[in-house]
Amino acid sequence: MTTSTAAAPRPSTRDPARVVLLLAGACWAGIIVALATSGLDIASHDTVIEHSSLPIPARLGLFAAAWFVMLGAMMLPTTIPMARVLWVVTSRRARPGAARGAFWAAYGLVWLAFAFVALAGDTQVHNLVHHWGWLESHEQVILGATLVLAGAYQRSPLKEACLRACRSPLSLLAQHYTSSAAGGWRVGLAHALSCLGCCWALMLVMFATGVASLLWMAGLTAVMVLEKISPWGARLSGPVAAVLLAAGAVVVGIGVAGGAAPV
Repeated sequence: MTTSTAAAPRPSTRDPARVVLLLAGACWAGIIVALATSGLDIASHDTVIEHSSLPIPARLGLFAAAWFVMLGAMMLPTTIPMARVLWVVTSRRARPGAARGAFWAAYGLVWLAFAFVALAGDTQVHNLVHHWGWLESHEQVILGATLVLAGAYQRSPLKEACLRACRSPLSLLAQHYTSSAAGGWRVGLAHALSCLGCCWALMLVMFATGVASLLWMAGLTAVMVLEKISPWGARLSGPVAAVLLAAGAVVVGIGVAGGAAPV
């Protein structure tokens, strides 16, 4: 007499990096098309804060949608090491989709919260500009100060600690994962907070330059990807800090002089 037993789930051999890169590529394509058709103008933070006649919920919804597209283009490639580890671990479960979905939901929620905090801060900057005549006529100083802030943060202990966490997905998974959707959620939160700790200052540069600047967007994406996943990423902090600080000093100088700084 034979007995039947349920077969244990077999780990998937598919590489999630392909899907991640495909989604990132689609986001880049969407941004390029939107820029070519001026489709991003209605969702830019300047428009949302001051120039839109839409109801506030509609403005915020458009801003969130544009933010997620930008986030997908810039940040998704940096998640590949964690996505691969999580894929292998969850493949051993009967229904891995719940944990994976919870991971991505938590990751997106953390970055969406940051986007709205940044938008609120930018609203205060706009108010300051309108009430301070000198700053209104020297607005490039804001971009320069943001670049200096990002450059200084590159060398901070917090940035280095968050980068170490991002480069060690196995360690993070061991600390936070359990075989459930709740485990995927905790891993997503932990990874997103480490990612935010690495990149928030660089993402603020995108606020200052505007999503319309593909050159800045491509350069910052390259920095964040290389810092997190390249074998020599730890050596980049110093040179990147120097470039940002120098660029910030130049832009502040031009802004104080009353000229227009190239961005």
